[in-house]
Amino acid sequence: MMNILVFVPCWLLLGCFDMAWSRQVSPAQLAIGAGLIAICLILAVGAFRFPPERGFVILGAYVYPYAVSLFLGSVGLLLCRQAAFGGFQELPGGSDKTRQALSGGKAGAAWVTGGLVSIALLINIIGFVLAAALLFVCSARGFGSGRPVRGVAIGIALALPSYWLFNAGLGVSLPPLINAWI
Repeated sequence: MMNILVFVPCWLLLGCFDMAWSRQVSPAQLAIGAGLIAICLILAVGAFRFPPERGFVILGAYVYPYAVSLFLGSVGLLLCRQAAFGGFQELPGGSDKTRQALSGGKAGAAWVTGGLVSIALLINIIGFVLAAALLFVCSARGFGSGRPVRGVAIGIALALPSYWLFNAGLGVSLPPLINAWI
């Protein structure tokens, strides 16, 4: 960690005057934010280089990379700001929940891996939405969630718009919403 003197305008602190104080900068966390910004720029350049669409297309092929690029750039900027103002200070010790989630690394990785394998095996059998919801539940369990019903609801809520955007927006055919046997 490096000590630096930070001058912050009042509009950043919701105060009414400029303040100066010493903060810790986390170089590793700053590097992660900068890496996300670099990936954002690479995606944006790649999307810019897509050939123009011919014919009738609702959304061009460049729309989704631009959206992902915008999201990654925003997260990267927020991470850089967080790192410049001291980083995530509760990570080393943290609360009991943080220690519990960090200590179960192998079990968590097994849950996430199981979710990835299950979506690969089941996507054509149970459909995209249910397979993606199962992946979300397994990933959430791997990160310490103990509420599978809530995980299924959130997974379906995230998978449905993705399904519709790919099918209607891009015209990319995903496995059926739900298969006929359901």
